[in-house]
Amino acid sequence: MTMSWTQSTQTLKLKITQIGNSIGLGGKSLRRALFFTKDKGMTLKSPRLRTARSFLLCFCSLALLWNLGWPGLAFAIHGGSDREVVPGDVLLKVSKRTVQGEAICIPAEDGITVLLFWATWSPRSKPALELWEKFRRDYPDQPLTIITVNAERDELSSQDLQTINEYITENIPNLAVVQDEGLNLFNTYAVSALPTAFFLESSGKVLHRYPSFPTSAALDLQEELEITLGLRQRQTEEETASRGKLEYQPENNALLYYNMGVQLYKKGLREKAIQRIIIALQKDPEYQDPLRTLEGIFFPSGRTPEGEVRLKTLLVENGLDEQVDRIGEGEPILIELPKKIDAKERMRQLMEKNNPSPGTSQ
Repeated sequence: MTMSWTQSTQTLKLKITQIGNSIGLGGKSLRRALFFTKDKGMTLKSPRLRTARSFLLCFCSLALLWNLGWPGLAFAIHGGSDREVVPGDVLLKVSKRTVQGEAICIPAEDGITVLLFWATWSPRSKPALELWEKFRRDYPDQPLTIITVNAERDELSSQDLQTINEYITENIPNLAVVQDEGLNLFNTYAVSALPTAFFLESSGKVLHRYPSFPTSAALDLQEELEITLGLRQRQTEEETASRGKLEYQPENNALLYYNMGVQLYKKGLREKAIQRIIIALQKDPEYQDPLRTLEGIFFPSGRTPEGEVRLKTLLVENGLDEQVDRIGEGEPILIELPKKIDAKERMRQLMEKNNPSPGTSQ
């Protein structure tokens, strides 16, 4: 995904500020060194500034072209620190005040803290914020603190503040938001992409770092969050290696579409689920889990002539004629659906509640 000119210049400005802070010049000084000349009545007396300008004019030009999606320039731009913050690093605790006026500690005193960096000009920030709002609702009883950090830019105008406040009201009214003045947290955590999420222990130890927000982010982050909270076990290296040897490795993002289909089916969205599973089969015809899952959907209680005709018709209509002959080669995969409330049992409970047995006090 390419970035707009405005998004690219904002990203470039953040990078310049980071580099200036890391070499002891400060963001403002370095930007003056880069963008002001003698023609504007300014001179560069400091040898360090002149050297920095020569180097960074070249660097920043390439960086801007990369952010605009210029072909062939696909290198990574480093954050502002000497090295990026990685799992295992320990960062000092800091006290902040949210835009809602609440005093908080980063990380929180207990449990796991998720620190999510975002900006209004970052198009992937909105779905990231929506996902963490969902996680806030899904894990209410877990020792989890979610803090979002707005890293808009190092200097904010009144118009910027108004834009940020409107964005918060519209998109994340229930999450804690810290305004990162001067991009101090942004530089401390050496953020290289927005959005970026960090999982932290109460001691300040970094457990996990997840930059950007690809299509698979929802599944990736949920898995990592549940592992961190102790709700599921991480596979051992032996299990991972064994799985890699025994299972087929899907290609062309087929696994991504298959997982999306399974999740949609669990939510009761049958037709949308079938569409995603069909796409998975089109992406990699040799990956047979999608076909076995379609058999499970069309033959939930066993194979029937009617179900077989419907499945074969679906495959042919989507250009998957070669898959027709593969029906029945393996066991159907049945998707386990969430348990539904038993209507009869619920009615019985309601009747008992409204018509108590004799001798029961009213």
